[in-house]
Amino acid sequence: MFVMANVKITREHNLGIAQAMIRARGLVDGLAEQYGLKTSWSDKGVTVKHGMTGITGTLEVSEKTVTVIVELNFLQSAFKGVIESTINSILAKELI
Repeated sequence: MFVMANVKITREHNLGIAQAMIRARGLVDGLAEQYGLKTSWSDKGVTVKHGMTGITGTLEVSEKTVTVIVELNFLQSAFKGVIESTINSILAKELI
C-alpha cells in the first residue's frame, strides 16, 4: 500500500483575518495562473488542485494563523523537503 505524504505548515501572523485573506488571495491567484491550478475559495481559505500532477492542497486563514496542507502521492513525496522549504519561504515573506 502506498501512503500519501502530507506537508502541513502553520504560521502565526498579526495581520488580522481580512488582511491575511487579501494576501493569501493575491498569492494563490498568482500561483494558480503561473502553474495552471484550479482553486475553490471559501470564507476561510482555498482548496487548490494541480490537474497534471494531482497535487492537492488547502490554505486556511484564521485571525492569528495561516495553515497550508499539501497532499503528495508516493512519487511526489520525494520532493517533500523542497516543497516544505518553498512554502515556509513564501509564508515568511508574505506574512510580514
